[in-house]
Amino acid sequence: MPWYPHALSWGCSQTDPGGGFSGHAHEHDEICLVANDGSLMRHGGVERPCEAGTVFLFRRGEVHGYRNGPRQQPNLWLVHFLADEELYRACPVLADPDPERRVWRLDEAQLEAWRAVFNRLMAESMSTTAPGHAAALSGWLRLLLVQAARWGHDAATPAGITPDPALAGLWELIAQHIEAPEADFRAAVARRIGNYDSLRHRFKRVYGQAPRDLLAQMRMERAKHLLLETEDAIGAIAGRLGYGRLAEFTRAFARHAGCSPSAFRRQPLGGFSATD
Repeated sequence: MPWYPHALSWGCSQTDPGGGFSGHAHEHDEICLVANDGSLMRHGGVERPCEAGTVFLFRRGEVHGYRNGPRQQPNLWLVHFLADEELYRACPVLADPDPERRVWRLDEAQLEAWRAVFNRLMAESMSTTAPGHAAALSGWLRLLLVQAARWGHDAATPAGITPDPALAGLWELIAQHIEAPEADFRAAVARRIGNYDSLRHRFKRVYGQAPRDLLAQMRMERAKHLLLETEDAIGAIAGRLGYGRLAEFTRAFARHAGCSPSAFRRQPLGGFSATD
């Protein structure tokens, strides 16, 4: 049974000034980035000019092609693929009957994210003997497609591939303070980040959560790990994670996990209430 989505072919091709392809259709989908220069793309039955940094998703059976102007020479980064209906149900814009809903003009951060994932897809395609090769190839393609689906909702560049060094620095600062009091994190932010308000808003756009909310979530995930993988007393775990009082930790954990730390330790797969 193949992994889905399943990449049939992929690559980056440099086109010629004044060149083009009149159009064709096939029984699989195709997602294509027009990079570094503009072109005239045939999509949804019409030709439309597009700027560099535009992504098109052509559905199976749709005629598509391109035509460069005499001074246009874009690179086309494209993947031909098959996907299961589960992906289309989760990301309906990928199968939207309106072709205009399947065109994305990328900003700089989105473009860098696209290239990062595409490059990983290309690298994985060459690792045919590596364990889990087919699953990894499918995973990178799925991430590429989910990323495209989220652009239409002003959603985040996937975590871990943002090219913004300031955001990466803030993410690292959060990771360093999982086992620290909240006051220590605030002090580190004040020391190391100049314009935190602006960066905080950018961080939320990219990662989908405010820095403090992400820190709280990561702290609770660490608490779960410590509850399951150590025999440390719950009070000791609370202190390790920066909580001055056990009751404060217990309330925070119950809000996150829906049960007390002791109940989670006894039965991590559920079947309890927050009052257990």
